[in-house]
Amino acid sequence: MNNVQQVKTYSQRKISDFLFILWAGGAALLSYSLVYALRKPYTAAGFDGLEAFGMDYKVVVTIAQILGYVLSKFIGIKLISELKRENRMKFILISIILAEASLILFGLLPAPYNIGAMFLNGLSLGCMWGIIFSFIEGRRMTDILASLLGVSMVISSGTAKSAGLYVMDTLNISEFWMPALIGGVALPLLALLGYALNRLPQPTAEDIAMKSKRETLNGKQRWELFKNFMPFLTLLFIANVVLTILRDIKEDFLVKIIDVSQYSSWMFA
Repeated sequence: MNNVQQVKTYSQRKISDFLFILWAGGAALLSYSLVYALRKPYTAAGFDGLEAFGMDYKVVVTIAQILGYVLSKFIGIKLISELKRENRMKFILISIILAEASLILFGLLPAPYNIGAMFLNGLSLGCMWGIIFSFIEGRRMTDILASLLGVSMVISSGTAKSAGLYVMDTLNISEFWMPALIGGVALPLLALLGYALNRLPQPTAEDIAMKSKRETLNGKQRWELFKNFMPFLTLLFIANVVLTILRDIKEDFLVKIIDVSQYSSWMFA
């Protein structure tokens, strides 16, 4: 009888774990995918014939967004480490509303004055990975959940470009207003997914025993942590910044490959 009860308990636990992975992992994956919908659709545009400051217009726009994005990563070192759980949803809403507002400005302002709007777009979205990850860290299944979150980086950029090309080619929306349209669709969906993440249960005692409790850090605590792991954290930080910049440059100009290949834009999704 005890064996039957043990099997039943084990099965119930596995089902519960599976449902939690669907909830947390699915919401995290889709959330970060929609962050790309607020950040990357402009890369589908060619902006042919436009220049700014003596350079190709798209190159300048890309540089502006990357600068905002990288600056946001620096700011996030303080903001994310100090952010309490009860303020995460508010942070998400402020970030995505600012991101969409910047895309509307990108459509409203004439070139090259709208380049600053793309800097604000990168600045508003640079902390979103940290916010989303904060919902799933410190759990028994964090490794699985983080893997699902990472999948979004593989599929989302291509999907955002394909959506951008579809909006321009099929709906005949201009390349300046296309990002705002796609962002307007993504924003309420991302808000709903943020709510789903915010409703996740707190880590259990077993989670804390296996992964330790996640606490906010003040400036002194951050400095102590950095001093203890300075060589590793410095190398990790430099590598992350370099890879982020290289990845963004590659992704932002992939549309040229799409144009040359003459294949359907959706195959790159």
